[in-house]
Amino acid sequence: MNGLYLVDKPSDMTSFGVVARVRRLSGEKCGHSGTLDPMATGLLPVMTGKATKLCELFTEGQKTYIGTLRFGLSTDTGDITGAVLEEREGMPEKEQLLALLPRFTGVITQRPPLYSAIKVDGVPLYRHARAGREMEVPERQVEIHALSLLRYDAEKQEVELEVECSKGTYIRTLFTDLAEAAGCIGTMSALRRTRVGRFSVEDATPLAELMEKLEKGEEAGFIPLEEALTFLPSYQPVDFFATLLGNGCAVDIKKLKNLPEGLCRVYHGERLLGLGNQIEKDGETCFKVVTHL
Repeated sequence: MNGLYLVDKPSDMTSFGVVARVRRLSGEKCGHSGTLDPMATGLLPVMTGKATKLCELFTEGQKTYIGTLRFGLSTDTGDITGAVLEEREGMPEKEQLLALLPRFTGVITQRPPLYSAIKVDGVPLYRHARAGREMEVPERQVEIHALSLLRYDAEKQEVELEVECSKGTYIRTLFTDLAEAAGCIGTMSALRRTRVGRFSVEDATPLAELMEKLEKGEEAGFIPLEEALTFLPSYQPVDFFATLLGNGCAVDIKKLKNLPEGLCRVYHGERLLGLGNQIEKDGETCFKVVTHL
């Protein structure tokens, strides 16, 4: 089957573990893009079959998270699962915190946490950290589209924030940086991803329920590949050019009529050939199926 499952990932499980369970019961090649930390819950799109070629396409764009920042505690991982580095009382006033949020909105610079999957010298950072190796982690720019306060709890010394951000944003780092800017220390104590691109956690199936349905051979919220691609325009050239495109040839765009701009679905009759786009070849602008499906 070619398509994807929208999984509501439970806490204390890796994204790879979720994919492995879906693969075992579905019997299909599976993959995902956009790892969730083991402690995090929420939306994890799992692609199957030919849809695995399109992991980046299905998970690109804006992501939304709801997370809890606990003040007074600092850990080596930036979240509640790590070893405690420091404990210090202190929490910003609500008005002070609200005044700080605009500073962390827009394009900002982050230094990814040591306990992350980013590779340095071909090895994930978390492996360097576990081995006690000190590594220089390069900064990078990410974009925070919106940052809003959902809950302020002075008694529990924590706040709940909603973050709409670009791919590659580390919420752990955002929270620790925010606490530092407030003159405090803090760590992420909970995280839930609610949206990935055009997909919402409201449409996702909890993993346990999905596993139960797959074991019984029941329908389990599967989105067929062609249905998942309907956000892209479709293009159906005449048979001659459709055959050329299906064979991997590039066709001069001047020979094609009513060609959509940008990425599109390419059909030969009712058969989906793949995704096509314009390319430059030998100084000419051509059209080609860039991903065959």
